[in-house]
Amino acid sequence: MYYKIIILPIFLYLLNFFLIKLNFLVDNPEESYHKLEKKSGTPLSGGLFLLFCIIFIYITNTNILFKLNISIFLILILVLGIFSDIKKNFSPKIRIIFQLIIIFLFVLINKEILVERTNIDFLDFVLQNQFIKFFFTIFCIITLLNGFNFMDGVNGFVSGYILSLLIILYLILLKSNQSIYFEDLIIIYIVFFLFNIFGKCFFGDNGIYISSLLVATIIIKTTNINPNISPIVAVSLLWYPAIENLFTIIRRSLNKKATYLPDKLHLHSLILRKLHLNFKFIPKNFKNTLTGLLINIFLLPNFIFTYFFYDKTWHLGIFVSINIFVYLITYNFLFKKLKK
Repeated sequence: MYYKIIILPIFLYLLNFFLIKLNFLVDNPEESYHKLEKKSGTPLSGGLFLLFCIIFIYITNTNILFKLNISIFLILILVLGIFSDIKKNFSPKIRIIFQLIIIFLFVLINKEILVERTNIDFLDFVLQNQFIKFFFTIFCIITLLNGFNFMDGVNGFVSGYILSLLIILYLILLKSNQSIYFEDLIIIYIVFFLFNIFGKCFFGDNGIYISSLLVATIIIKTTNINPNISPIVAVSLLWYPAIENLFTIIRRSLNKKATYLPDKLHLHSLILRKLHLNFKFIPKNFKNTLTGLLINIFLLPNFIFTYFFYDKTWHLGIFVSINIFVYLITYNFLFKKLKK
């Protein structure tokens, strides 16, 4: 395991170097709508880095997570993400259609990814119907994917969020004496996070898409095969991208704007603007990174609470509700302050 800590940073550095040299998958500062302002482009290497590392892991250690029928869909969703990154006029509607097709086939072929239980009586009764279970799983994955996409806009936010999520899930499995099968993935995200936090590379759509399938697969499989872990752990770990997705759609619909077009009204965007306006002494480039760190620090109690109450459905549900309430209050406060 230790040799990977040396090899992976070197590999990511070289990957970023060659992408810049080839001018392929490089974020154009003039076209980028929400990334850190820079004079030169930044490589969108997240998805390629993850896929190459997963292939390397599979070759060196046959891991139950990365079997062939899952890896094929990681490649397909990666290709879609790359096309989305390099094709700036790629229709959002067509992109969502392709997302749905890939996720539909992914769930159809990988039946173990189906959400088996929620510990919510009514929903569990409904999920006894295989048809409903199938489309509920697709809905959960597409919500996660687009939630992560809405979150992606400041350095270290999504990469730090996913890293925290994986570490907490790892500790929960360790605490409940369950088998763990994604230690290598944590190392991969640590390496990417360290590069990402300093603005040396971004996820891009390709990284967001492949990360969404990975996270969904790990969480669903973990809660399905471990009855002592409440399935509400999934909600507790993923409420932020879910509410970011839902709230953004509602907000844009109420303002009569297209729900799929980007804007600068996400919570992280408002925090970044607040830092720009009220903390002028902080270097401009660091404000982007600071925003990602602040939100992840804000979310840290949620992850810690999930670790201690991983088997308590009601405790987790109540704390998720409190977190969503705090999110909405914080958003409303910042929005009104910045509107003045």
